[in-house]
Amino acid sequence: MVNLGSGLTVAPGWIHVDGSLNALVSRLPKPLLKILYQWSDNRQWFSREQYVRILTEHRFVHHRLQYGVPLGDDTVDVIYSSHALEHIFPEEAQALLQDTYRALKPGGVIRLAVPDLEYALRLYQTGAKEQALEFFFSRNRSGYLNHHHYMYDFELLKNLLEKVGFVEVQRCGFRQGAMRDANILDNRPDETLFIEARK
Repeated sequence: MVNLGSGLTVAPGWIHVDGSLNALVSRLPKPLLKILYQWSDNRQWFSREQYVRILTEHRFVHHRLQYGVPLGDDTVDVIYSSHALEHIFPEEAQALLQDTYRALKPGGVIRLAVPDLEYALRLYQTGAKEQALEFFFSRNRSGYLNHHHYMYDFELLKNLLEKVGFVEVQRCGFRQGAMRDANILDNRPDETLFIEARK
């Protein structure tokens, strides 16, 4: 089970693939992680103890998603990715999904969670314009990976998944669907489009 672009949203038994500094330093000794915590962007969400526990008790692989899935052909049962696909350009997203298809075993499941374009447009149309614009334009000046490079609705993402070979593409509810551990990994229910498909 592989969690692509995981950040620190983790579940036991999963391989968490992420291009962040956190994934890079995850194997360092606990005393060093405690020191590095003071420079982490995750201080607003996790205590020092939580940060160290997440990094030391879970398996992380430091890897940029633009380079695909760092696993062999037909080796993965489940791939999950939450709020990551929109941070890469559309052609990179297609290449990544082609590579997830390669890495999944026949019958394997992919679950994607992305900001819902239709939700953002509804916000804008009902007067919540500043909130809607945050889906398209980041106010965070640090980090290329903080910016959105594309947005998806169900039809756009379904078409992309089918284009690379996935079948049984369906919209899922928050923490609902065929994928195990959706109840642990899913977050941001109001603004998120959840989709599952099979190889």
